[in-house]
Amino acid sequence: MQSNTGFNPLLSQLTEQTLAYQNSYKPVFFRLLDQEQKNAFEVLIQSRTNLQVYDHIKDQVEELIKCLQPTIVFMPPSVLADAVAKHFGGLEPEEFGVWVYYPWANKLVHLLDEADFAIVRTNRNKHKITAQEQQTLAQKKIGVMGLSVGQSVSLTLAMERGFGELRIADFDELDLSNINRIRTGIYNLKIKKTVIVAREIAEIDPYLNVVCFEEGITEENLDKFLTENGKLDLLIDECDSFDIKINARTKAKALGIPVLMEGSDRGTIDIERFDLEPERPVLHGMVEHLDMSKYQTLTTLDERAPYITAVTGVETLSPRMKASAVEIMGTISTWPQLASAVTYGGGVTADLSRKILLNLLKVSGRFFLDLDELISDPKPAETPTAFPAPVLLSKKEIEDFISEHRLAFEPSQQNISEEVLLQLIEAAKQAPSGGNNQPWHWHYQNGLLHLFLEEQVAQAYLDPQFISSYTALGASIENLLLKAASLNLAVNWQLTPQLAPKHIAWFSFTGSYQPTDAEKELANQIPLRHTNRKIGPRQELDQDTLAHLSSLVQQTKNAKLQWVTDPEMIKNLGMMATHADLLRMFIPEAHTDFIQREMRWNLDEVNATEDGIGIHTLDLGNNDQIGIRLLKDKRMINFLQQINGGSGFKRLSMMQFMASSAIGLVTMPQGEIKSFIEGGMAAEKLWLGATGLGLQVHPINVPLIFFYKNSVENSLPLPTESKAQLSQAEQQFKHIFGLQADEQAIFMFRLFKASPSPERTIRKTTDKIFSIGRA
Repeated sequence: MQSNTGFNPLLSQLTEQTLAYQNSYKPVFFRLLDQEQKNAFEVLIQSRTNLQVYDHIKDQVEELIKCLQPTIVFMPPSVLADAVAKHFGGLEPEEFGVWVYYPWANKLVHLLDEADFAIVRTNRNKHKITAQEQQTLAQKKIGVMGLSVGQSVSLTLAMERGFGELRIADFDELDLSNINRIRTGIYNLKIKKTVIVAREIAEIDPYLNVVCFEEGITEENLDKFLTENGKLDLLIDECDSFDIKINARTKAKALGIPVLMEGSDRGTIDIERFDLEPERPVLHGMVEHLDMSKYQTLTTLDERAPYITAVTGVETLSPRMKASAVEIMGTISTWPQLASAVTYGGGVTADLSRKILLNLLKVSGRFFLDLDELISDPKPAETPTAFPAPVLLSKKEIEDFISEHRLAFEPSQQNISEEVLLQLIEAAKQAPSGGNNQPWHWHYQNGLLHLFLEEQVAQAYLDPQFISSYTALGASIENLLLKAASLNLAVNWQLTPQLAPKHIAWFSFTGSYQPTDAEKELANQIPLRHTNRKIGPRQELDQDTLAHLSSLVQQTKNAKLQWVTDPEMIKNLGMMATHADLLRMFIPEAHTDFIQREMRWNLDEVNATEDGIGIHTLDLGNNDQIGIRLLKDKRMINFLQQINGGSGFKRLSMMQFMASSAIGLVTMPQGEIKSFIEGGMAAEKLWLGATGLGLQVHPINVPLIFFYKNSVENSLPLPTESKAQLSQAEQQFKHIFGLQADEQAIFMFRLFKASPSPERTIRKTTDKIFSIGRA
């Protein structure tokens, strides 16, 4: 039986022009019983210098006889010898079968003709694959898009003879870095991947029909790939282009072609039986919300990220792949793949391909064959850290406390209406707080408004000794005082550090105050003030603007505001902040606190808790938002720490700093609770003033907290060397800002020009943070 590769005039094929190696992948067949082919064969022998000839035809015929008559091995050797001689049918051995010339390798191989060759080649498939199944597979047409995993798939399919026609598509040439996962030799560098795969298949089985799409899959040739010479029976997708993935599936669905994809990470398998489920949504419905017609117009990774993650999944990536995603364009240039995973995936895909084509597998869906989960050392059971809902102060506890400490409060005989109280509380609760934990409770009783700290709310890792909460309470007080002024209320008030941490301050009001224009302006900014984390082009600010903001801070006794505008110093501060941010991720307690207590990962969580920082409020692009989501995986974080990684987060933090017009630092005298409260008041006045000027503020207090925990609390679970590095960073920080020994850093922030953020952090409903007691 002759090969379906056909036979062209061989003398012309043997010219130097047509036998150029670079893109040749079709072997040349010679059957010496045909005189023309015999003549061409002789020309080849004479013209090819260093031709390597492999002639083991007698051994192949002997193996064929054993395949056809397995019991012959138990008979005398002469029986096998007679059967072999009879099979040659009187022909000279060199005339039997076919000679196959591989021009790219300059090798000539003597083989059985196709029917006999196939019997021997598939003999050891029986009965894993029956003879009838093998015949069925020989009629099937498979298309493979992408030739990294696709090479392993294609070669495995070829070895099993799992197809009659194989269409392979890839536009790329082989680069040195590809050889970490593509099984080929370095002599194939810069050769088309399609050519390499087609040659390897031809060297395994020259009779298999391989059709190469060397330009890859395009809109122009996709229909041809799917349907020319007969519709594909199976499409195997291993390409990198996400628009091609979706477009190919859309057309495969319309044609009733099943689709199979292996993702190499975690052995991810996608099966879509469009032949059995014609209405099945593409990619299990994961991309239905996206407009794929826009994909080709998108130019940046950030724009394409929602499309990519819809296909790959984010939460289901392996920890090391998540870490790699963070490191892309930092310490690595592209997605990693390992030869072991690619080879494993190729075998799995070929196995599933056979079962789909033989209709032995009808299921659709996404599956994981994760060896790290299937075979691993026993691990101790992890008890997940759970943060129970905080037990808030009850009205009875508050009233009992006020009664017990009544001598600490100055009596007031003048009450204000509930309507006015609600306006004051509405302003007070708009204050910023660490992680938007809103650690305040306001209580009105007997003409006095009391401010309490909700201690169970204020238990964050970055709130050592409640210093962050005290700063937030100070900001809330400032809002209350400004709102009271705008309502013509004179306020008599007093901090109560002697009653901290439970009770913070009390206030009484009379209606006899005339606010200044400055107070009115600041009060007007309360509902507009918000955190802005945008990154834009850096713009200089004039000294008058900075001086005005400094003057607002200085209205609070002992408060100071230091500015850094030099780009090199800002860069140094950014490096400190980046280091602190990574410490926050690498210290397990801090990481858990960030993931569970502070962040809200969807709108349902935001609305349920009415606190925390919704991921949608972070002013992040798609790519960085995905990176933040990856932080949820502790195993990924542990691996990042192991490789000293975190490039993506470092990049984001440094970009934020370098886009800043200035870095500001509010300081107060060291050593007193009231310093943090009053520092918070000064910071809020500054922030409201900046808002009024159209400037944006982004708090960056994490370094300050780590300095405090290291030098004051001495509580960080870090090696001595790391603590020393943190102490050194704190000294550099103090030098940059010129801090004196008795000054406490309270609030550090980025100041810059940008449009307001479209999304704001949520606030608790008033009944959760305000109560009215009995008279």
